[in-house]
Amino acid sequence: MTMTRTTSFLLLALLLSSGVALAEGPKVDPSLADSVKKFNDSFNKFDSKATAAFWAEEGTLISPAGELGKGRTGVEKVYAHDVEMFLKGTTSTFRIESVRMLSGGFALLDMDHEIQNARMPDGSTGTMKLHTVILAQKKGGGWLWLDARPYAFMKPPPAAK
Repeated sequence: MTMTRTTSFLLLALLLSSGVALAEGPKVDPSLADSVKKFNDSFNKFDSKATAAFWAEEGTLISPAGELGKGRTGVEKVYAHDVEMFLKGTTSTFRIESVRMLSGGFALLDMDHEIQNARMPDGSTGTMKLHTVILAQKKGGGWLWLDARPYAFMKPPPAAK
């Protein structure tokens, strides 16, 4: 195995074991992958202030329940409410599905978000699967979230008879 393949394999193994997985294929800026990993770690600690710090000062979050958080303090409140509603006691894994690099140091991320042990809408506990779209901007050696939109896909209607 070449040094490059060994390094790539070790990086992938590290990402998979850390709660952040890369979908096969996308080429992800290492600093962006690192920011997603750190975000995932913070998210799993349920520290709303530390998690909101990943957003730019003017950033926004619309939660899966439709709550809007503007700015870091707004994001902090929305995330804290999500923790109380369905995240407390869970483990989240964010998996980068694709990244579209945009000019000016911006990136559009599509990520799958799997939440183990989530409180489901019917009151049961199970695995919740969301999709999250994030517009990020490179700042220094890291990335800040400008806008984040986690949501669930609707179930398709039953087949027509």
